[in-house]
Amino acid sequence: MVIEPGGIKTEWPAIAAQKVLGVSGSGPYAPQSTAVATSLTAESTQRRSSPPQLIAGTITKAVTARRPKTRYAVGFGAKPMIFLRGALPDRAFDTVIRRATGVPAT
Repeated sequence: MVIEPGGIKTEWPAIAAQKVLGVSGSGPYAPQSTAVATSLTAESTQRRSSPPQLIAGTITKAVTARRPKTRYAVGFGAKPMIFLRGALPDRAFDTVIRRATGVPAT
């Protein structure tokens, strides 16, 4: 079984933002890395994120189910993101992600 979480309120976004800036913040990908880091740490991102208890409860439900689902998509944005990934061609999906994170087009 697979648990596919959407946005979850944890320290991960801040850690990821620091890492992306540390690796790519001053090179040729600086505009993109800055946009991604800003998106990850935005207050609006944290407000929309789901509590970690949602994932813990889903894991509990999955491991105790008599007939568990193959896939559990939970948390903010998980289901729409999975749908879009399957419904859109790669370039269109990349455009959606780029616009959502504010990454400038290259």
